[in-house]
Amino acid sequence: MNEIITSLQNPQVKMWRSLNKSRAERVKNGLFLAEGEHMAGEAIKENKARTLLIDSGVRDKFSALAENAKGVSVCYLASHVMEALCDAKTPQGVVAVCDYPLHEGMEPAGELLVALDGVQDPGNVGTVLRTMDAAGYTCLLMDDKTADPYAPKALRATMGAAFRIPALRFANLPGKLHALAENGYEIIAGDLRGEPFYQRRRAKDKLCIVIGNEGQGISPDVMKEATMRVKIPMIGGAESLNAAVAGAVMMYDFLRERMG
Repeated sequence: MNEIITSLQNPQVKMWRSLNKSRAERVKNGLFLAEGEHMAGEAIKENKARTLLIDSGVRDKFSALAENAKGVSVCYLASHVMEALCDAKTPQGVVAVCDYPLHEGMEPAGELLVALDGVQDPGNVGTVLRTMDAAGYTCLLMDDKTADPYAPKALRATMGAAFRIPALRFANLPGKLHALAENGYEIIAGDLRGEPFYQRRRAKDKLCIVIGNEGQGISPDVMKEATMRVKIPMIGGAESLNAAVAGAVMMYDFLRERMG
């Protein structure tokens, strides 16, 4: 019988609880939490989990998951401890502790990229990653104002995509996009003054779709680096699309163009 952690004052528990407070805590400790059966399972499948935390009250439910976690340590927590460290209102009873990916010095790779310019809603960031994973986009670029993909709400929205797609943060996103353009990438931005989306010219084979802030859109410095500006038609009463939805429309239509 494994020892069960019962105290909220346990130093390890205190550290785990801090991981959901801020990106700074996650970076400082080099860890983040993936809550729930699906996310913990994805972390194990992608070899991203370091420790598996299981509510001792439902340990039998997750026995198979624990057995499949080869090389991953397993800790059992009292139910009140599990509830205290989880962000979800109704914890499922299992959490994977994963290494926080800093991707220091890593450069964007692949022909299909997405860049986020000041996207502050974690749900939007997570949804963009999930769509990228489905549509075959290989790398996410972010500026310093974009929400952390490894925050609890963002992670839930990724449905596991965060374990497969590197998310690279750049202090100078315009400069990175400029370098991509010089390397033959099409930098695609939504713009109310852009060419009609469905009548646009064909994009280059290598491309990066830029998604802007929910309220302000794409910043002027980033917009300057766009090599293609497109306007998605709005024929109904809405004045704008949700950032992640607009990104999905563009990702799939440029994918259709390539496949066609």
